[in-house]
Amino acid sequence: MSGFNDSDFVRLLEIIDRTEKERQSETFCSESTLKDGCGGYDRVVSGLIFAGTEPDLISGNIYIEGGIIKEIEEIRGSLPKSENWIAPRFINAHTHVGDTLLKDPPLGPDMTPYAYKRDLDALVRPPDGLKHRFLSELSPEKAVSSMESAIWDMYQNGVSVFADFREGGVKGVEALIEASKNAGRNIHPVIFGRPAFSNVSSSHLFLDELRDLLDIADGIGVSGANDLDDYTLAKIASKTQSKRRKLVLHAGEKDRSDIESALSLDPDLLIHMTHAEDSDLKAAADAEIPIAVCVRSNLATGVGLPPVLNMLDAGISVCIGTDNVMINAPDMFEELHFLSKIYGISDAVLFKMAISNGAEALGCRFTGSIEVGKKADMMILNAKSLNLKHVKNPLAGFIRRARADDILGLI
Repeated sequence: MSGFNDSDFVRLLEIIDRTEKERQSETFCSESTLKDGCGGYDRVVSGLIFAGTEPDLISGNIYIEGGIIKEIEEIRGSLPKSENWIAPRFINAHTHVGDTLLKDPPLGPDMTPYAYKRDLDALVRPPDGLKHRFLSELSPEKAVSSMESAIWDMYQNGVSVFADFREGGVKGVEALIEASKNAGRNIHPVIFGRPAFSNVSSSHLFLDELRDLLDIADGIGVSGANDLDDYTLAKIASKTQSKRRKLVLHAGEKDRSDIESALSLDPDLLIHMTHAEDSDLKAAADAEIPIAVCVRSNLATGVGLPPVLNMLDAGISVCIGTDNVMINAPDMFEELHFLSKIYGISDAVLFKMAISNGAEALGCRFTGSIEVGKKADMMILNAKSLNLKHVKNPLAGFIRRARADDILGLI
């Protein structure tokens, strides 16, 4: 019977030691190199570069100054100092980090002898869904600390920007801002707040909170057009657009009954569209509205699979989100694995969906690709890891196989 013996353990320690030495000596310039060999730049990163949005795979060096990519040098005819992969960091286009403390809840209130009867409304629909009842009793301190851990988890998984639907009104947005600051990492939140007083839309409380939300958030995230009356939706849309903030809605997740109403509000981004028909997708494409899909979440809640191939056929810019932390870990590698294997989408298209499409949809022009002038938001992956070793097509390996533990460093 085979097992993990002492020689295997020694070999594993050698691999770990060699990987750490590569990270220190190959991935970044040493202090002496910074002074003598980097041409005055702050940092040089060497390896196989996933450059641009398609991407173009080139071996070479990236020169960074003040956190900005200043030069990309292709090396022809010889190997760069490192064979590691240098890829742009992910854009997670849809999250709910506020429910981090409610990880892996029952997926429905009832069970057969061996499985849950999955019920999306019982799980997440405001105001009485399990998530909202839990959030209403959550202390501010626990809310901040739990969101901080989710942000740190995303950072370690290679995320540069995450777009969050933040429940709880102004206080909820302020808690996420505090958690992001506490995390102290190079990761940027795009926050879509949700008015706490939306059920009393005719009162001054709703309008006052909507104004205050738009002062501190990047926009408004609506749970669904069916959850609000027409007056409330119209006020949210007009005030959001007048403040030049983004309006984002869940639509078509459980069925398509809210899609037409969502489209009529001229949103900046739609989430899910799991039950969209071709006519819905044509309308979204004509209005140039991007869609964020959350395939693992849709599978977990039992609402079905979104028509991603039809979205792409319609010419829609599709991006990717991980949705509720309580349902799935905010792991973009896993989302890519699922999308690749379920739909057979090409590696280059999935690369864009996970990075540049999300950056464009969220208005984050500073990131989303490795290009001169962009922020140096990059992950360095160990091409010699046990997982990535022997990969013949690096782009396919990145999309279909790479994991967070392959990351040597983040910039």
